[in-house]
Order: sequence, then C-alpha cells, then structure tokens
Amino acid sequence: MSQQTVLVTGAFGQVGSRCAEILLQRGHTVVATDLETPASTAVAARLAHAGHRGTFLPIYANLLDAQAVSGLLTEHPPTAIVHLAAMLAPVSYHNPKLARRVNVGGTTALVTATAALPTPPTMLMASSASVYGSLNPHRYPELITPQTPVNPIDQYGEDKVLAEKAITDSGLPHAMLRLAGVISPDAAGSMNGDYLVLMRATPGDNRLHTVDARDVALAFANGVERAKAIAGKVLLIGGDESHVHTHREVEDDMMSAMGLGRLGPTASLPGNPDDDRGWSFTGWYDTTESQALLDFQEHSWPETVAWVAGAQNSVLRAVLGFAGPVIRPAMRLALAAQRRHEGRGQYADPWTLIATKYGPDVLAGRN
Repeated sequence: MSQQTVLVTGAFGQVGSRCAEILLQRGHTVVATDLETPASTAVAARLAHAGHRGTFLPIYANLLDAQAVSGLLTEHPPTAIVHLAAMLAPVSYHNPKLARRVNVGGTTALVTATAALPTPPTMLMASSASVYGSLNPHRYPELITPQTPVNPIDQYGEDKVLAEKAITDSGLPHAMLRLAGVISPDAAGSMNGDYLVLMRATPGDNRLHTVDARDVALAFANGVERAKAIAGKVLLIGGDESHVHTHREVEDDMMSAMGLGRLGPTASLPGNPDDDRGWSFTGWYDTTESQALLDFQEHSWPETVAWVAGAQNSVLRAVLGFAGPVIRPAMRLALAAQRRHEGRGQYADPWTLIATKYGPDVLAGRN
C-alpha cells in the first residue's frame, strides 16, 4: 500500500485521534487539524511522541476561516480527507445558527478549497444516523439501509444532510459514512446536563445501534486505503449484531460500567406506537455492505462495555457500587418527579421536551 497524505479534521476527538493513530502506525502522513484547546494539544502531544512510522503534522485551524483552510490544503495537499469536525448534538442545540455555520459552512469551505486542488483527494465524510430522523419501529420495523430515505427531525440531522449535499454536488470523489451511536470512555466521561436531557428525552424502547469508537476509527482508516472500492457510496457504520439494543439497555449497561448499576425500565418513558414523531435516532443498521467493504467490526458490545468500565476511576467506581442500592431507587424517584413537574404524559415525546428545553430552532426546517 503506497503511503498517503491524509488530512483529518476534528483530529483530536474520540474518533479522530484513533483514526490518526492507525494511519500513523501504517506509515501515512497525517495532517491533523482541530481547534486549539488544552484537550486537543494534550492529544497532539501524545500522538507526536508515540514513535509511529508515519509523519504527524498537527495544525490548528478553524474551518470557518476559508483563507486558512485554502492555505492549509495548498501547503499540504492531501490524497484523502477524513472529515470529522462538527458541532455535535446536543451541544449544537444551544446555538443552532452557529452549528449550521460550523457543520454546513465549514464543510462548504473545505469542499471549495479541496475542489481547487490540481488533483482532488477523496473525501470521507462523517455523517450520522440523525439524518433518518424519528423512526417509529412499530410502523417501520425494517433495518436502515443506505437506500432508506433521509428525513431529519432536528437541525443537527438537517446539518448533516446539507453537508452531505455540499460534497455530492461538488463532484469530488467521496464516500459518506453515517455513524451509529459512537461509544468510548471519552464520551462516557463527558456526560453533562445536555446529555442527561437527551437521555431523558429518548424513549426507553427506542432502537439504538451502537459502535465502538475504535471500530469507527478503523472504518475511516480502511476507507482511506480502499477509496476506489467505496467511491460514491453511503456506508452505515454500526457495530456487529451484539451492538443492537434499546436505548434503555445501552444506558443501563453504561451506568453499570461506571459502577452505579442498572436503573431498569421504569427510568424511561416508552415511545408512542401511533406517533411517527415520537421517537429519536438511531434505528438499527444493516451493516452488511459496509462491513464487507471496510472490515471494521472488531469489538463486540461486551468488549466495548468492558473498555468503558476499565477506564473509570477505580475508587469512584467502588464507591458507586457500594452506594448503588441506595442511589438507584432515589434516581428513579427523582426522574419520575421530574416527569410529573414537566407535565409529561404516558409517552416520551422527545422532540417536545427538547424543543421546550432549547427552543424550537433545534428542530429541522427552522433555519
């Protein structure tokens, strides 16, 4: 395999850093770009001192700065681009207009600069299951396939649809990798009030396909080296069959990994079988084609859960385990009281809760 120069945007996040590491281990040159923060510089320092065969070039840049993006690609013309940079939900719900600028405007700036290169590289775009919107499993029980129509219900999903369109309309060689629910210790350790709102809003029986962040990174790295085989394709990046769950099952497994234990079915409201807008993403993927092309599914769900558990602070995990029998009933009571205070009914009705919390601009079609 000939060595390539690969631009990775969002290079120091949970997928980007692991993708960059795989590419560097394989001897490629990685031009790694992200916003400059203490966390990103720490990851960059780790990659720089890891002794990998490839060449590592960390360059901090804002994709909203079109001139900087153009200069970056002119100075370091890549043979492939792994485009991971984005303002993710639910953080994006705080400022939908800024999220639109980052997710769509940033992608457009990258596309424009890429199209001006003498030899356009292949662009691998990190899209999302959110493009499919609210999928009612009672009315649409089939698996999601690359042919499933997009129908985003929130602005984040709409952003991804528009970003995909900017790439396809450009005529650049590309592939769209629509990611399922990415799980890693990084994500588990960054849970905050926004994520708790999203967790509370989601029906407990919502279908949720997860994928280990290490496997997502491998999918992108393999995609770089198999660009001709995946050109023009939409590929669904989810874990193997052990990663097919309900939202409640995933949440309980993650809470167990952190030491607290399982809250059980009463911690969530169900989805309304008669309401197509009463569900959240993600559905369950048919990963047959993506796995055949990218050969990325290396970690089962038990291995992913063990990875998250092993990354937790052992003392805190022990304390939570000891106090769990007291904390869990208290949490269930608190969640029930919160639902009553919010006037929530029999069903989860997630988008009503989310729009109430963040404003109606978080929904698709508003911006």
